[in-house]
Amino acid sequence: MMPPQFSIPLSRLESTPRYWSAAASLAGILLLALFFGTLAQLVRPVAIPWIEDHSQSPFAKARVAGVELVSLEQAKDMVLAGGVLVLDARSLADFDAGHLPGAVSFPNATRGESYYELAALLQPEQALLVYCSSKTCDDALQLALFLREQGSQKIHLFAEGFQAWREAGLPTE
Repeated sequence: MMPPQFSIPLSRLESTPRYWSAAASLAGILLLALFFGTLAQLVRPVAIPWIEDHSQSPFAKARVAGVELVSLEQAKDMVLAGGVLVLDARSLADFDAGHLPGAVSFPNATRGESYYELAALLQPEQALLVYCSSKTCDDALQLALFLREQGSQKIHLFAEGFQAWREAGLPTE
């Protein structure tokens, strides 16, 4: 007597769901991406952070410090209406290349020296609008905190900075 033979009909093999092959392809692509991403991290002189720490952004730091943030629209209204002293925390070279209308150069890098030069303008009740180059620059925040330590009470931080102002097509000097 012959043992029974087990065989899978060919039609059944051909009916293997297509999603299994698609899932296998996707898993292969993900593994290759993970491999090459890790390899790139090891080779780069400065690695790209796997998880971004947004707590270090000027926006987050300003909120924690209690500095009032203003939007582009609010900054535009404040500058064009007047009544606010606009302080540019960028370098003098950047200031000379272009700045918000009526702004005064107050480089954060030399804030101690600049403060004594501008002390007559900086009354505690004077509304201030402080900005720097872009939303990744924290010079304006550092200057705002310095001015608060010196007694200024009405400090507004335009954290989007000169780049956003220029990109919006707003007037510059």
